[in-house]
Amino acid sequence: MIKRLLVALIAILLIIIALSGCTEPVPVKKKSEETIKIGLILPMQGDLEAYGVLSKRGIDLLVDEVNSTGGVLGRDIEVIPGDDASNPNGVPHIATEYTRIRKVSAIVGPFTDQSALVAAPIANRDGVPLITIRSSEPNITTIGKYIFRACYVDAYQGTILGRFAGRDLKAKRAAIIYNSGDQSAKQLIDNFRRAFASYDGEVALVQAYDSNATDFTEQLKEVAKVKPEVMLLTDFDDKSGVIMKKAADMGIKCTFLGTDFWNTTNLVKVAGPAAEGSYFTAHFSADDPNKKVREFIDLYKGDYVAEPEASAALSYDAISLIVEAIKRANSVNPEKIRAALAGIKKFEGVTGTYSFDDERNPVKGGIIMKVKNGRSVFEKRIEP
Repeated sequence: MIKRLLVALIAILLIIIALSGCTEPVPVKKKSEETIKIGLILPMQGDLEAYGVLSKRGIDLLVDEVNSTGGVLGRDIEVIPGDDASNPNGVPHIATEYTRIRKVSAIVGPFTDQSALVAAPIANRDGVPLITIRSSEPNITTIGKYIFRACYVDAYQGTILGRFAGRDLKAKRAAIIYNSGDQSAKQLIDNFRRAFASYDGEVALVQAYDSNATDFTEQLKEVAKVKPEVMLLTDFDDKSGVIMKKAADMGIKCTFLGTDFWNTTNLVKVAGPAAEGSYFTAHFSADDPNKKVREFIDLYKGDYVAEPEASAALSYDAISLIVEAIKRANSVNPEKIRAALAGIKKFEGVTGTYSFDDERNPVKGGIIMKVKNGRSVFEKRIEP
């Protein structure tokens, strides 16, 4: 009995061994161990460290999202952190290391105008696409065809405000008061005038003042004569607040428009009740109901237990654009990525729908904020 049982067990064992030898193991498809390298230049120390940290959070969020769903072209995205310590002096070393030693496919950053003006010529010389995050310096992208930006230039806010004044406020008559020392103000005014005119709006008066001016009575006397429905103020919150308060004291009734130069707390402190009901542009608002924005905020809160702000949102968009260009190029070659990036049209980002103009500046929308009960609140998103 025992002998027969042993024979049966041996037979079963032989069958199992034979069957296991009849099948070959199915090869597991693995992601390439070679990563797609993207260099970062952010202020992770110094005066602007807080912005660098927020920017890195936005970038990491997108990279984690992409890599967890298979990467790009079968490869993970690898970001190489570079710290300019809020100072452009170390930027040449970082940028050159990226382009000539690390051989990155693209660069995201720098954050500031000063660092971007140093990094951009190096990236352009060595043929590596660079997309700066918050540098609104107009001359950055004119350095060469490899240089892009994620934020709009300051003057583009005139286009957004002109659309809003004509299309949404239904205004037909505007006045403008600006600081003659602001180099971007004249282009901003021209952009406002064109956009406003497309809705049959007329800029009835443009008045300038010197950078050192503190009394705006004469300019406002001229404004009172044309009775504008809206008044565009292109300066920072300190001067704009003084103008608002003086206009109210003189009995001028109109809606004030401003740019992202305004800090609402300071504006209200200077202008008082005169600031109530005014509007200004912004890159991002956590109260935007846009679906893409809500998804981004949910992801951000899930990782960082906090609401994102503009630096994180623009950084998320900057690296999203690079990833999209890699997909479109079907390549990690910097030249092919540059060409794909330049050809992007109507790419839906968190801070707007992106297309690039001939100078690689984004043509996109922006956010309109309103001063209500002494604080800024989301009004609406303006798209091209």
